[in-house]
Amino acid sequence: MSNDAIEPCALLEPHQQWVRGQMAGKPVVLCVQDDTHLFTRCGEQVQHTSLGVLPEGTVLGVLDARWFLPMVPPPGETRLQREARWRESCIWCEAVGAIGPWPSGRLIHVCDRAADDLNLMEACEANGCGFVIRARHDRRVGQDDDVEDQNKLWSLMGSHKPRGTQAVQIGAQRNSSGKITRQGRRAILTIRHARVQLQPPNHHPAGSHEPRWVWAVYLREEDPPAGQEPIDWMLLTSEEVQNLQDALRIVEYYRCRWLIEEWHKCLKEGCQVEQSQLDEPDDHRRLAAILSVVAVRLLNLRELAESDRSDDASALQTQAPAVWIQIVAKLGKFQATTLTPRQFWLTIARQGGYLARKRDGRPGWKVIWRGWYDIHQMVLGAELWQELQPQRCG
Repeated sequence: MSNDAIEPCALLEPHQQWVRGQMAGKPVVLCVQDDTHLFTRCGEQVQHTSLGVLPEGTVLGVLDARWFLPMVPPPGETRLQREARWRESCIWCEAVGAIGPWPSGRLIHVCDRAADDLNLMEACEANGCGFVIRARHDRRVGQDDDVEDQNKLWSLMGSHKPRGTQAVQIGAQRNSSGKITRQGRRAILTIRHARVQLQPPNHHPAGSHEPRWVWAVYLREEDPPAGQEPIDWMLLTSEEVQNLQDALRIVEYYRCRWLIEEWHKCLKEGCQVEQSQLDEPDDHRRLAAILSVVAVRLLNLRELAESDRSDDASALQTQAPAVWIQIVAKLGKFQATTLTPRQFWLTIARQGGYLARKRDGRPGWKVIWRGWYDIHQMVLGAELWQELQPQRCG
């Protein structure tokens, strides 16, 4: 971890090459981007990760990862000065440029409200990629050919007649202290869509942005429970939305963004990347690069164990090496040849302290990590024993 000759990103290169191999032949791949703040003994830093995800929700792996220190704007900084320096919003465009185009299919960047930036839309276009971004700014817009009729984005989209509805399951939302600020619930959202022209900000210092045509998909909860804020999502996309079916497809693309939130939980709560005793930022970044791949594998295993292939023993062969299957089967008192993904997952959890009682929920990332770590040590011992066999026999 302390080898300064190795860049943290270099540790991810073999994994990234494998991910690109998995992307081959896929007509559409989503690139889900997001930040997470890492608080360690060497201070706070931010990890910005881009995950390759298939539209049906399968996480392929890490396409790009980069780290930076949080920036505090200097007092009295003008808008012109801010635009002239590097700022945190630049990281989204840098990731797009580093990943580049995907010549054999359509690569679509999926981002939350922090990425609502004309620079990012331009970067996606320059690299031959698409985007689905949740809007944050209530921009000035025109619609279709009526560019003289300037409106604000929310009011214009709200004036459209709903094209349909969709039921979605909303997860619980917590603040930075872990307190629940929104209970999970099932919500009925109305769907509106239209093609709009985004206008550049007034008095923009750079003056380089041109009006941009995009498609907007607006989802709103019309009748929220008493005391609850309505769900209100405005999605901006480069992908054509001509009908309700197209709009629902864009919604499904955006819903895949929650996978990176779960991946963050696995990285931080499960792999405990913040608990490291390393005391140099670059050392910690190298560790984070390695654990980023581990978090992908654990997330893949959980999704497989909870999918409709959870009882398919053959499906496990693509996700776990043979020595892992053999050791886990031995621990769980199963046959290695018939071990299912669900049995594999629950055995790892039990090894970490999960009781698997009838009313227990799904195993948490902490018990999964403890079980995975213990079994990993067994795997290392088994592999070492196999390597020593020829010497022992001689």
